[in-house]
Amino acid sequence: MQDVHTHEIDADIELKGRKRIILDVQEITEKNVISILQEAMLIHESNAVQSLFLLNYEKGIQPLKRKKIIRKEIDIKVCDNVANEVTDFKLGYNWGFPIMFGQRSNCDLGKNPPEVDDNGISLFNEMLEDEGMPSNDQELARFVEITGVGYQMVDIKNEYEGGSVFDCVTLNPLCTFVVYDSSPYRRPVMGVTFRTLKNGNTYYTCFTKDRRYEIKNMARVINGEQKDTWGFRPRSGEKNPLGMIPIIEFIRSPDRMGCFERQISDMDNLNILVSDFTNNVAQDTQEMWWGNDIEFPKDPETGETIKPVGGQWVMSFSGEGKSPKIQPLVMDTQYEGILADIKYRRDVILQKCHVPLRSEPGGGSTGTAMSMSSGWSDAEVDACREEQLIKKSKMRLAKVMLAAIAKSSDTPADSPLLKLRVSDMIPKFTRNKTYDMATKCNALATLIKIGCYGRDAFQVVDLFPDSNLVWENSRPLIEKYQASLWDKQKESESEADKRNMSDLSDQTSNSPILGGAGQVI
Repeated sequence: MQDVHTHEIDADIELKGRKRIILDVQEITEKNVISILQEAMLIHESNAVQSLFLLNYEKGIQPLKRKKIIRKEIDIKVCDNVANEVTDFKLGYNWGFPIMFGQRSNCDLGKNPPEVDDNGISLFNEMLEDEGMPSNDQELARFVEITGVGYQMVDIKNEYEGGSVFDCVTLNPLCTFVVYDSSPYRRPVMGVTFRTLKNGNTYYTCFTKDRRYEIKNMARVINGEQKDTWGFRPRSGEKNPLGMIPIIEFIRSPDRMGCFERQISDMDNLNILVSDFTNNVAQDTQEMWWGNDIEFPKDPETGETIKPVGGQWVMSFSGEGKSPKIQPLVMDTQYEGILADIKYRRDVILQKCHVPLRSEPGGGSTGTAMSMSSGWSDAEVDACREEQLIKKSKMRLAKVMLAAIAKSSDTPADSPLLKLRVSDMIPKFTRNKTYDMATKCNALATLIKIGCYGRDAFQVVDLFPDSNLVWENSRPLIEKYQASLWDKQKESESEADKRNMSDLSDQTSNSPILGGAGQVI
């Protein structure tokens, strides 16, 4: 099998999103794991070639789709790498803040007190920080945004040094994939990651719900118990202690396409336009000369025409009745129009990729109007759409992490993490944490004053990356403050209820004319 890293860049590659690997299989055992792996690799190879093209395209390896015919000695090729600009914005805006978990609600399928779930989620978030999940998620985000897919794997930590009891790593989509069954549920039946050594051998690690297989060169299983069958000794793989597939697949869109993949043709066109503009400037700088009715002198020894050299005087002769003329051969180009076209095409690409303009528009528009006109509202809508797809994979990843916590011998027996269920948690995505902070703080204060539950108020305001931790730290004071507001409200109502009915004094004291504040009679 050819290594995906050795594929050459094909400028005419067809990009239609990474194909989901769906096979007609319900159960994978040591008897069919190799044949399933071979069938899946045929689909993965095509996906890997496309992913490699996209990763290189984002780096600036963007073949120019035109050949220069006139003045081939001036052939400047410029890459206006808008793909990198789009990717950097997505990594910063959609993934810039850590994805932490908060408690979904006080309702609990496991009937745990809310305090137990809050403590468990806070400890879970601390493990994520200890494992460096913000950095892992940034690495994952780059693969997801560029190739459309990404993968993370969870395992029980072998050497415990305090903190997290599980390992979580981001895997390269060029050598990782997940196989799904063909049922309507599309259940994952096998996760695969592989590596190729310098000697040419390729080792595949295949995870099913109950087994882990190490396969060499897609030919034989090399780990687990040996079995005497038909005269040779195959292996059966090792037990998977987690009881579930630890490799989780992330996607950014249902068609599994990258953030700039649909606009590659526009980007290629922009590269041609910028390159031709640069070549035009270079050709104007290195102008060709045009002569009319002139003759250049000849070398008396060789008889060859003496050609003019740059920086020297040009000596020429003309016949009788002729008007000699020497001037540069110039094509008058309107640079303003070309530059405007370049900017327009660039802005259209960014708009199609849901990237806002980062320059402040002129005029006296309000903040909301400017946000909508420059594309920030569109970027937020697209980020919310993508968030729903990432959230599903994050929940599956959290489920595997909780299984690793439960199976680890380093987890304390009385840890609230053991009582935590994935249904108790919800991933929290934070964007624009400090944007319009005054409005967010006022909204938070209003929600607290009207009696909104503190944790729900923090989650709605979207001011802190780890709202669950802030709620845990602030809970005693917030609940005490809300209780004092309630007591004051009860005292006011008690004073108002001392009289059974209203009388004329109420009319006089409340009137702005008769006995009121102005005392106007």
